[in-house]
Amino acid sequence: MATAVIGASGFIGSHVAKRLIDSGEEVLVVSRNAPTDPVRRQIWESADHRIITDISNGPLDLKGCSRVFNFAADMGGVGYFSRAQVAPYIENSRITFKVLEMCSAQKVDRVFMASSACAYPTTLQSTEGMAPLLSEQLLETGPADQMYGREKLMLCALAANVDFDCRVGILHTVYGDTVIGAEHRMKFPTSIAMKAIKACQSGEIRIWGNGQQLRSYLWIDDAVDKIIRVMSGENPGPINIGYQGAVSVLDVVAICCGYLNIQPTIHFESHQPSGVLSRDCSNEKFWNLYGRMEPTNTVVGYGRLVAQLLDRFS
Repeated sequence: MATAVIGASGFIGSHVAKRLIDSGEEVLVVSRNAPTDPVRRQIWESADHRIITDISNGPLDLKGCSRVFNFAADMGGVGYFSRAQVAPYIENSRITFKVLEMCSAQKVDRVFMASSACAYPTTLQSTEGMAPLLSEQLLETGPADQMYGREKLMLCALAANVDFDCRVGILHTVYGDTVIGAEHRMKFPTSIAMKAIKACQSGEIRIWGNGQQLRSYLWIDDAVDKIIRVMSGENPGPINIGYQGAVSVLDVVAICCGYLNIQPTIHFESHQPSGVLSRDCSNEKFWNLYGRMEPTNTVVGYGRLVAQLLDRFS
């Protein structure tokens, strides 16, 4: 039986689809629009089955798929969600409800739903310079991060009560070379790499906040490894998909600029949104269930990201 990837034209969805296709599985890719990015387009066209539809507005025939991975979402970085909260909350809620309804009605055996670290309480992430290891038992102990985080927290509760095997991956920041988009939607890792590349000409780089914000970053191939493992064995309940080990925004700027051998002037834009002050990912539950993995080192990953972006856009 086939495996469906909903949201397959997006960043993580396209990489999961590629991994499944490369492993010889029969794959159905689903998206609101066919991808225009050449890398994602190649993955899309190599799938066995393709459906273009807006799943938030109507039913989808999953063609007897035994497994479903859902990554469809109204997505963006902190700039986007600071400007628009209600519309993405409504749209993402619609997507969640429709996917869960379809999988129940069509008796799908196993489903992976993508949640977000924004589901964790903001009260735990408000001390500068101290990034807490966010573990799964901390969910629902405080207010989630904006409306987007509230929807992702709701997803965790729904998944625990549906009548089929529904698994939730709490995605922390995942990065890689095909995270592209308009500036206000571009997520932090790629936006800094792109700004560093432009600084080769301008001699300056602008970052939001004071540069001390702490985050952890998981390379896309490692994220796919973890997602695939979560779909094996028993249902683990909500589980982190992230890198354990936080670094600051300024650390990332230094890595990217060091790779390019530049020393640009850094301008801090305190009026711009910068999200919570500190966040790290606990991998204890994942390690206990699936064993330790050797993730891509942040310095290595960012060097790879900058090199790939240079190749794509220079």
